[in-house]
Amino acid sequence: MAAPENDAIRIIARDMKELVKKIQDLRHIGIEDNQIDLPKICVIGDQSTGKSSLIEGMSEIKVPRSAGTCTRCPMEINLSESDPGQPWTCQVYLSRKYVFDGSRKLKVTKKSQPLGPWVAQDQEDELFFTLNDKSQVQNVIKWAQLAILNPGQPSRDYVPGQNAGTSSYCHVKFSPNVIRLDISAPEFPNLSFYDLPGVISQAEIDEEQYLISLIENLVKEYISQDNCIILLTLPMTDDATNSSAARIMRDVRGAQSRTLGVLTKPDRVQLGESYSQWVEILEGDKFKLGHGYYVVRNNPDPDVEHVQARQEENAFFASNPWATDLGAYQDRFGTRHLQTALSSLLLDQIQDSLPKIIQQIDAKAARINEELGTIPEPPSANVQYILCKQLHNLKDRIRANFNGGSSEYHLMKIWGHIAHDFRRALIKTRPTVQLLSSSDYSSVINVDQDSDCEMRIAASPQTRKRKMPGTPPEAVALRYRSPGYHTEAFSDFDKPAHMFTWEKIREINEDSCRAGIPDQADPNAIEKLKQLSVKHWHEPMTSFLRATHSLVKEMLMRQLRDVFAQYFQTSLFRELKKIIEDYLGRLQVEHFDHALENYEIEVQNPFTMAKLQLEQQTQSALNFLTSRRHLARANCYVDQQGRFLEGDPRRETEIKKITPDMLGPDKFLQEVKMMASVRGYYEVASSRFLDSTCQGVHTKLFAKCRDELITVIEDELGIADHNASERCQELMAPDSERQRRRTYLLKEKEKVSKAQEWLSTVKKEGDSDSHLFCGAWNV
Repeated sequence: MAAPENDAIRIIARDMKELVKKIQDLRHIGIEDNQIDLPKICVIGDQSTGKSSLIEGMSEIKVPRSAGTCTRCPMEINLSESDPGQPWTCQVYLSRKYVFDGSRKLKVTKKSQPLGPWVAQDQEDELFFTLNDKSQVQNVIKWAQLAILNPGQPSRDYVPGQNAGTSSYCHVKFSPNVIRLDISAPEFPNLSFYDLPGVISQAEIDEEQYLISLIENLVKEYISQDNCIILLTLPMTDDATNSSAARIMRDVRGAQSRTLGVLTKPDRVQLGESYSQWVEILEGDKFKLGHGYYVVRNNPDPDVEHVQARQEENAFFASNPWATDLGAYQDRFGTRHLQTALSSLLLDQIQDSLPKIIQQIDAKAARINEELGTIPEPPSANVQYILCKQLHNLKDRIRANFNGGSSEYHLMKIWGHIAHDFRRALIKTRPTVQLLSSSDYSSVINVDQDSDCEMRIAASPQTRKRKMPGTPPEAVALRYRSPGYHTEAFSDFDKPAHMFTWEKIREINEDSCRAGIPDQADPNAIEKLKQLSVKHWHEPMTSFLRATHSLVKEMLMRQLRDVFAQYFQTSLFRELKKIIEDYLGRLQVEHFDHALENYEIEVQNPFTMAKLQLEQQTQSALNFLTSRRHLARANCYVDQQGRFLEGDPRRETEIKKITPDMLGPDKFLQEVKMMASVRGYYEVASSRFLDSTCQGVHTKLFAKCRDELITVIEDELGIADHNASERCQELMAPDSERQRRRTYLLKEKEKVSKAQEWLSTVKKEGDSDSHLFCGAWNV
């Protein structure tokens, strides 16, 4: 291969030899998957299109051509340049990526079973034979193919020199597993390509009809990859429209732009026949392909040596009409020009795709490490120590959440918002009264006007809460509503739970009034009003407790998942989860019983020793109710006069002029005082109820989980008994499927780590040798 026309190949080989070799090495360690595809060249064509002769011309080897030995499995051929003086060497590997499942029916579908009885597995590469004599290649390939086509037999039975007595019978007619040839020699082009089985349209027998679709699906699988350069062989003796391989190529999206056509058997075109079809093809007017067409001529006699075949090819294209009528296409005639073009295309493809390949491999490494983090190592001798250490870590995390004061652990901060919403619910649901009664005057049109005496208190800037950045997962139940957080659990408690009327208050007083003290506020009536005003507390209290317990459970489960992520599929994780859930269930029953008891005391026995606070709140409520009652009566007075209707700007001034004397005595004055007493008590009692309920959360839930939970876990796991080590082994052992997955991931990690190591050297070379990545190749 020292001819002058091959200088371009040698220039590329010298500059890019290592880069091409690394891509070959990446493929051989099995780094490719459905997300990583490496640059490659795939040779496709129908049977009897001269594809075997093309392969021989490019690789300088002889491939089997006898019936039953060709087109039965893909062949990967890697050509690389060795140091000067080194001998020609060929290593033959059996690359098995599929296993034959004889239990499957011999049928092929496009989706569920694209390769019929062949099922994907981890790639395994086995060195079959090493040789230094080109004349032996054809025989070695023949026996390597037989080893591939008999998946149930040991490969060593087919190794030349050890295969005496081995039958040439084939258990299967076809295999998607690959025969790989790594060929090196001085001044060899750095080139890699796949010789895919020839596409067939008819099977020899009906039982083998599935092979038609199987081969078609396999070809599609290879050429569908974006980094694949397709080499399509078309014999000049046939009409190009009849090619099944061309049809498959056109059916694959984007494949046509990545295809280079090779026209074979030009010597079979009879003299006098029109070359117009092939001129149109070479010009790109018909059957246009992304990389155009080349024409090669190979001697059909397999006994002709490579050097002689190339000389004959050069002489052929130097004759008419190739050197005359078709002389404009001389740079596309001959195997040498084809090799140069393919080398250039492959290297350009490597340059363009290498940055993305590096990113994809790094992403795969991250995925593997992340998944490995969820699968524990097999239990070791110190399993008890490992488990205790993990439990101690869990305990620290739980304590940190309940102690608060950390930006990393948000439970107390979130619970503070829930407690605030509980307080808000108690305020919003406090009892109110309808200010006007139909008996206040007979001609009032809108009796309900301004009937709600509820206080309108705007939140001060100091009380407003800003949205907490980085809301953690535990806060999923919290929805932000300006000016603070609001839990959906309290959405039903945003209005007074009880609306009294003056007549109803009077009726309650009259029903409770004892003989001898008419027209006075009876203490029993006031107590009943107080009971009615707090009776609704059960609902917001229950919502508060449920929200709190849900928050704690979510926190505990999250910490459990974080600390014991590796043991997610073990009985340890399942038992830990059950212990925590059962423990929380018991706490919830006890806690709810305690809270309900406290609630019953509040409802049944209105009581307070905070007399000064009660007096202050009652007086404040009385002032508020009296002023609102006076304003409502004044509006009625103006309406009765028929002057200054609603919307008249003079109405407000007129109302301000109205004095209590003008309105006369308030016939509901006693009821106003009774309502003020109830409102004053509600303010004192609701504050106490809020504190006692929240205090119960701390003592009945937070403190117990913080101080008792880990001890409960240790006791129920039984890891402190005399057989603690065996018990820990039992708990922490992963199931067999997960362990097989871990073994697989470790193998994949080894491949990826090796790939990253190799590619890091490429990146370093690229830093100092930028032309490797510039894509500027003048071949």
